[in-house]
Order: sequence, then structure tokens, then C-alpha cells
Amino acid sequence: LKDLNVDVRLNTEVNRTTVKEYAADVVIFATGSSPKTFSIGMSTKVYSAEEVLLGKKDPGASTVIVGGGLVGCETALWLADQGKKVTLVEMQEDILTVGGPLCHANEDMLRDLVAFKDIHLLTNTKIVDANDQEYVLKNKDGEETILKADSAILAVGYTPQQSLYEDIQNDVSEAYLIGDAKQVQNIMYAVWDAYEVTRNI
Repeated sequence: LKDLNVDVRLNTEVNRTTVKEYAADVVIFATGSSPKTFSIGMSTKVYSAEEVLLGKKDPGASTVIVGGGLVGCETALWLADQGKKVTLVEMQEDILTVGGPLCHANEDMLRDLVAFKDIHLLTNTKIVDANDQEYVLKNKDGEETILKADSAILAVGYTPQQSLYEDIQNDVSEAYLIGDAKQVQNIMYAVWDAYEVTRNI
């Protein structure tokens, strides 16, 4: 970006007024997505994976990760490498089944590492209740288990951020929505999406 003299403006809010002032021929919206969150029983220690990965929240010595997709698995491995006791809970029959397809090498590696790092994996299972010390898990057969953990981490997907695009798209001659803002997938699809849009402008 520096070599190409691209004008990069940080800490700058973009809205309808600023877009009009810039008078661009084309506007590309790459506004990303926000993590989905929800409460779990009476627990006050339920965090998003993003909060934990960015160091905004401390999961404690033990945690239960809700969601066995790409983010859930990678967060579990990252915490296990720090010596944390990690339980990975997935509602589906298997991990890495939701979202865009992964490269086989990456998927195989993640599956092998989850097993190698001795991460406690529970599939066909969901969290149904909690307090700050215990989480109640229920499997597909209705059997309940109480798990002691310092926190719960949510890795249950993301919601596209499209409000800016919806507000401005009709004010510009060409508007494109790309990446997670268009459809939540992974970084590979975001890069391909950006490439296809820019090469055809």
C-alpha cells in the first residue's frame, strides 16, 4: 500500500456525508461482520472468541468453547497451547461442518491437533444452563452433564455488517459489498471476492 501511494485513513468514520464529499466513482464496502453472542443461564463469564483472542477478556484456567467451527477449533488450540483446560462443544455430529469448505490439508491438520492437544471434544451437545462455576450440557439423547469451568467462549458464527452499504448504495453509481459483509466465510473467500470485484471494475 505504501509503495503504491494508496491513501490510507485510519480512525475515520465513513457515513453517507463523507462518501458524498469524496465523490468516488466506485465504493467497495468491506465492513466485515460481528460475532453472534447470547447469554448462558446466570453466568457472567460468557465471552466471544474475538474478545478472548484480542486479550480483552481472560477466560481463566479452564473454559468451554461453544462452537466447533474454524474459529472455535483455532481458539481451542490457542488456549490449549497456553496450558488452559479446554472443552469444545459442538451441536453438530462433527466439527468443521459449518461455513465454507476448508483446504483438506488445513482441515486434517486441525482435526489432528484437536486430538493431539487432548482437547475435550463433545459433539451432538449444547449448553443449556450455567452459573459462574458450572455449565450444564445436554446431548442429543437428552442426557445432562455438569462441567466445571471458569468461563464460556462463544464461537457460533458472525453476522454481516451491511448497514452502511444499505444506507449508501443508492447514492453512488457503483457499489460493491465484499468479504464477510457480503457472506460470512473465511479469509480465502474474502481475498477471492475482493480480487474478482477489483479486476472487473
